[in-house]
Amino acid sequence: MEASQIKYIVIHCTAGWTNAAGVQNYFTRPKSKGGRGWRTGGYHRIIEPDGTIKEMYPFSRVTNGVAGYNTECIHISYVGGVNYEQYKKGKYIAEDTRTSAQKVAIESCIIEAINWLQENGKDIYQDLMVLGHRDFSDDKDGSGVIESWERIKECPCFDAIPEYEFYNSNNGKKEVLPSNR
Repeated sequence: MEASQIKYIVIHCTAGWTNAAGVQNYFTRPKSKGGRGWRTGGYHRIIEPDGTIKEMYPFSRVTNGVAGYNTECIHISYVGGVNYEQYKKGKYIAEDTRTSAQKVAIESCIIEAINWLQENGKDIYQDLMVLGHRDFSDDKDGSGVIESWERIKECPCFDAIPEYEFYNSNNGKKEVLPSNR
């Protein structure tokens, strides 16, 4: 994957409480054994609840985080994103479950990704956006915001665009979401 092709640093949640190794195993385990059957998992980094960052792949490798956009993305996920008590009952209720340590680690991963991009020839001041997986949904009303009724999923269970807008290369202009490019 060429750093110059990257347009998005995408924040995800695992929508469960399985650790990074278990998430990776699910992605790469054969479908016949209950997995996704992918050769490559979904995330470059997975962040455990205690803030430990697990490197799953180098940023130079394409992963499977957002269908149709993966050659343009670096994917960072945190373990969680659903209410723990409901999860134990088999129900998946979206909730921002990031711990303080995970919040710090996510920013650390964003900075790591930006540094990698810059070191590998990407002009980080042009066409780079930090956003959530849900922001790849269609903006059906053209408002420039993916509203709750437009989302194909809740991931990462918080609004990543305003939280990480400091890292975006919009130069004061309104961000253009992927589906509107």
